Amino acid sequence: MISVAYISKAEKKFSTPELIKMLDSFRKNNEKDTISGVLLYNGAGTFIQVLEGSEASVDTLYEKIKQDTRHSKVTCLRRAKITNRSFSEWRMGFRKLSNDELVDVSKMTIFMDDDKLEHFVSDDADFALKILTNFKNKTKELIFE
Repeated sequence: MISVAYISKAEKKFSTPELIKMLDSFRKNNEKDTISGVLLYNGAGTFIQVLEGSEASVDTLYEKIKQDTRHSKVTCLRRAKITNRSFSEWRMGFRKLSNDELVDVSKMTIFMDDDKLEHFVSDDADFALKILTNFKNKTKELIFE
């Protein structure tokens, strides 16, 4: 099993109805492929996501994600073999974040600044997973769960 974390820039700002429609599709496909994970969206056009599952399923999905024209600058932050899932209960947990929710998280202001997206990659290979796990542990209300 593997985990892949990436960040990307949306080609447009997505409305809540658009996000719901996309999430419905993502969850159906993830259920079929036994992929779990979580997706954060900053409302300004930046996504950060972790995907977990079999190496073949996650790699295939990540290749599709890289080709998806709804976003660009898809940057892998972490790809690692795992023995246990961090997000096993979510086929695709999701949260749309505000600046206020990110104030206390180190380096997350970069996530909110589209111009600094390319600088997001950290020397700490587990940084993205730590951020997403932090949000999983802090919130009980991931919308559109």
